[in-house]
Amino acid sequence: MSSLISQVRELEFSKADTWIAEAEFGFGFTSEEVNRLNANSNVLEIGCGSGLLLSLLAEKYPHTSFEGIEPFGDGFNSLGDLNTFVKKSGVNIKNIRYEDFKPGHKYDFIFCINVFEHLEDWRHMLSWSAKQLKPKGKLLVLCPNYSFPYESHFKLPILINKTITRKVFQNYIRKFEYENDTEKLWDSINFVKKKEVKSFIMQSTSANKLSLFDDTSVIDDIIDRILFDETFRKRQQFVGLTALLLKRLGMLRLIKKFPNLLPYMKLIFIKNQ
Repeated sequence: MSSLISQVRELEFSKADTWIAEAEFGFGFTSEEVNRLNANSNVLEIGCGSGLLLSLLAEKYPHTSFEGIEPFGDGFNSLGDLNTFVKKSGVNIKNIRYEDFKPGHKYDFIFCINVFEHLEDWRHMLSWSAKQLKPKGKLLVLCPNYSFPYESHFKLPILINKTITRKVFQNYIRKFEYENDTEKLWDSINFVKKKEVKSFIMQSTSANKLSLFDDTSVIDDIIDRILFDETFRKRQQFVGLTALLLKRLGMLRLIKKFPNLLPYMKLIFIKNQ
């Protein structure tokens, strides 16, 4: 186990187990990408939260330069103390919005995990990231797909759209935010849909063109996480158990033929040369 994560456990930060589990989840997807990079490559995490994932990657790949940006948007203010502690360990984190970040170099790899659905303008973020990538550089996005009628943060069914869902469940949403210290979390969610992202990429005509690969194998990874990660199983019981049931019924392969409807998405964007 990482020495930094051991310290975080010992100091009993708020929701430490959740953020450690999230870092370990992200590590499984990002480590394989970083491993393919040349030495002295530049990597950026957008919305790095606690910074624990960056610390895990930096520990394993000491010859790669890692940076993170984390503005503490609505619903995530409780991360502040943990983020400050991780920064003191030497992890390079800037507490600003990506729109205000002006790096002095291009990146080989950019990633954001469970952040894309909280962006005020995800289209702008894709265009911004394309400008920051080197030719053939990659952007990895992992987040819920709101074509699937379920809101995973609040564990609610989506009733037609965000507005109607809020009206029906407004008391529950208000109580959830109060009890979990996540004020305005609901407001921050943009309900992004995979089909909208694909359409945007196909219609883009900018010089910083991105190619898109939709990796549906992420659903298999989610199922594995449900089986072996107790923290995740408690948080995302509905989506995980639904996917597990589909697999046991032999229907997962069929469902993958309709990738725009899968509840979670792993999207890999590659900067055209």
